Amino acid sequence: MDNPLGLLNKLKNLAMTDWKYILIVLILVFIINGVVLGYYLTKREIAPAPAEGNEAVENILPEVTWNKYVNHNLGFSIEFPDNVYGGYRCSPRKTIQVLIKAFEDNENGIVYISQEYYYEAERNDKSGKRTGPCEKITYSLESLREKNENREFFLMEGTFRPFLNWALQIENVKNEDELDKFIKENYGSGCFARDKKSWGQDGVYDITIGGWDEWEDLGTTDCPVNYIYKILYAPEKNKLMAVNLGQDCNFFNYLDTEFYQCYDEEMINSFKFEF
Repeated sequence: MDNPLGLLNKLKNLAMTDWKYILIVLILVFIINGVVLGYYLTKREIAPAPAEGNEAVENILPEVTWNKYVNHNLGFSIEFPDNVYGGYRCSPRKTIQVLIKAFEDNENGIVYISQEYYYEAERNDKSGKRTGPCEKITYSLESLREKNENREFFLMEGTFRPFLNWALQIENVKNEDELDKFIKENYGSGCFARDKKSWGQDGVYDITIGGWDEWEDLGTTDCPVNYIYKILYAPEKNKLMAVNLGQDCNFFNYLDTEFYQCYDEEMINSFKFEF
């Protein structure tokens, strides 16, 4: 006995010579399509409705409140969020929120914007994994000052900044010669002020350093600046602010690669001299 598709083909051939079979062909096509559709509908997996209380939760970054910090002694202000993704270098890793704090070293003209603390465990000598006790390390002005002055430590990590913090340096600069001297002393003897662009505050300029090309070896150049920095100069007020921002984002909130918010640019763009 022929199967339905074989019978359908025979009827199609007959329909080519006799119109009476056309109606029969159309009816069979309709029936076969209905059977096939019904088969797939019965086999289709239908996702079960979520149980009560188990509705999906949308990934939402933590809300932050922006605080304005003003240092009247050094004459500047800057805004930063109240809390960010915290440093947790232990095993297993987890997400924590940590408050941001300003540590004032007015005597040396420096203010550190930093997380208040972070967690860290010692690495295992054999495996290299952090298997030691997880210790809470609280920052202090002394510890931040020590890390900022210990440039060898930062060079090992490819940056001149402490872990997840900034050191904003305020200087009195009277003229272009003193500006050039500051740049050479802090960034390298071969560095100089290449460009000067208007900043978002009247009378303040954003200084770009020159003296190093990308093709040069950092070990041989006299201007080893391969990280992000910001130098703001107010010549009429004889004031300068310099901060090395590093190579990666310092202040951020993070859920996964699709839910990531960096605050560094908004923070540094809020900087103002308070004349």
